[in-house]
Amino acid sequence: MEVKVVGPSCARCKATLELVKKVVEREKINAKVEYVTDMKRAVELGIMATPAVIVDGKIVVQGRIPSESEMVKALKK
Repeated sequence: MEVKVVGPSCARCKATLELVKKVVEREKINAKVEYVTDMKRAVELGIMATPAVIVDGKIVVQGRIPSESEMVKALKK
């Protein structure tokens, strides 16, 4: 599984990254987590608002910090 957290290194984006890492570790999900801070690349990925989370190429969260349960659900699909 490939997970991208997208954002310009703001506090909300960093909080989202930490949440994703925490869920991946706690739930023992085999995932590569990448932090994308290049906004040109974010636009190429289809992101219009940050923070955003992309799981295997699909945008699952955009423009807000997801809840922990929401991330568990998105990562366990």
